[in-house]
Amino acid sequence: MARLVTIVSLLGAYLLGGQPLLAAEEGYAPQGYKQCLSCHDYGDQSPVHPLLETVHGKKDKEGSPMAERGCESCHGPSAAHADAPTQRSPGISFGPRWNSGLEAQDEQCLDCHQDSIGGQWQQGVHAEEKLSCTTCHDAHTSQDKAMGETTQAEVCEVCHKPQKSGIHAMADKLADNPPCSSCHLSHGNPSAKLLMLHNRSTGCNQCHDLVAMSKDPAVSPKATSYHRTMTRQDRTCIDCHQGIAHAPADSVAPLVAQAVSKKTVTLFSPGQSDSNWLLTEHPGSQPLRQGRDCEQCHQGEEANMGAKLAAEGSTATRDVSIAFAQQQGQLVVNLSWRGDAGDQQVALMWGDDGNEAFQRGACWAACHSDMPGMSRDRGQGLSKYLSVSRSQQQAIGKPPQPQPRSELDKLMAAGNFAELWRIRLGAETTIADSAVVLQETDWQQQGDLAGTASYRDGRWSVTFKRPLAGSARQKSFIAGKRYTFGVALQGAGQAASAHWVSLPLTFSLDDKDTDFISAK
Repeated sequence: MARLVTIVSLLGAYLLGGQPLLAAEEGYAPQGYKQCLSCHDYGDQSPVHPLLETVHGKKDKEGSPMAERGCESCHGPSAAHADAPTQRSPGISFGPRWNSGLEAQDEQCLDCHQDSIGGQWQQGVHAEEKLSCTTCHDAHTSQDKAMGETTQAEVCEVCHKPQKSGIHAMADKLADNPPCSSCHLSHGNPSAKLLMLHNRSTGCNQCHDLVAMSKDPAVSPKATSYHRTMTRQDRTCIDCHQGIAHAPADSVAPLVAQAVSKKTVTLFSPGQSDSNWLLTEHPGSQPLRQGRDCEQCHQGEEANMGAKLAAEGSTATRDVSIAFAQQQGQLVVNLSWRGDAGDQQVALMWGDDGNEAFQRGACWAACHSDMPGMSRDRGQGLSKYLSVSRSQQQAIGKPPQPQPRSELDKLMAAGNFAELWRIRLGAETTIADSAVVLQETDWQQQGDLAGTASYRDGRWSVTFKRPLAGSARQKSFIAGKRYTFGVALQGAGQAASAHWVSLPLTFSLDDKDTDFISAK
């Protein structure tokens, strides 16, 4: 009987244009790519539709994914996903719901493209920075921006901020800029000199003609003499013109954190940018799912983001001074800002390496589209929660359900939770309260968090104090360990979902590879 079922399944797959019997036995969907398209509709609004118009989707092109295993050429054996699409991941998933990880994803691309990119990717700078092929490339589009000479800069500038103003920082000449790939080898070492040696400084020559310059009376004889060295094969323009291509390095915030005990941080209006949006529709969703954090792309852009996301007529940002110190076995955090006497509350949310999502996104990891005031509020009155507390076994159209208590207890024991500190402003008696954030925001009736708040001459000063040693429901602050935190400020008259918030920030007692360290 089992043999008969197998034969019938095979025949059906063959007639429907799917894969042969061997494929089904190996875990591939019996009907091949047609079974995928039965859910992932072929249409103008489907992300599958554009792929079918590219070289990856050409069934008549030898070696293309569609000519081999179809969708499963890249997504791996996915029969289990085809049988239970809302509960089981494809063999290799690129997100947003499931994520197979950098190595597994890149392996699918490099299986075909390793030779074409020179076999350099694994040792390259971008791979070291936890970028993957799909961080920059999109196979599910008819026009991959990273491959277009006029569009690839849009992809590169997500991280490389100085390049937004183009060559020589001349923003008015952006349309005339050479493509990034005329000077940089993005798949290996992106140092411009390597490629410029190979292509004889093509990027520069797009605008600068050495022959014409040698005849131009405005060019000095000395410069003309130097330009003659460009006839040598071992010379590039940047041998002499170092640092001239883009804006100075100190024109943007450093990509590597400079640890200090005190500095001013810009909080900005996040609008309705919750974690669901960040991991699905946000242009940086793929890097976030693969291990990048918000600061790696957006450090120094808080004011611009606030201006874009804030409601019309509202204040887009607030600058808050943050200072850390250790006093008699306690961690002391002081925050001060110029604000309104009616500002309502300020909060810090803490996490560590125990929760990967919080490590990358801080408070953003606890904000979801189904909470009050957010984009998919169903009136459930949900508080902040971490996604790890929810089960992936869910019905379409219904919110994910919390994990069983036994699983939640395991998460707590493993430190896979966040800790929230809050001070309500303007009260006659300042009360600092704390909460555990996991399946919900569980406020503690009594705790060892203390706080003070004062308002004078238009400026708030708030201090949190808590012992370095924590309990089972607290984070312990230990030397040599990194912590991630976020700051949220609810201003006068603001709804809870309309506060200002920081990018993820990092702290340690003694590690200098963080934004903050504590003064002793």
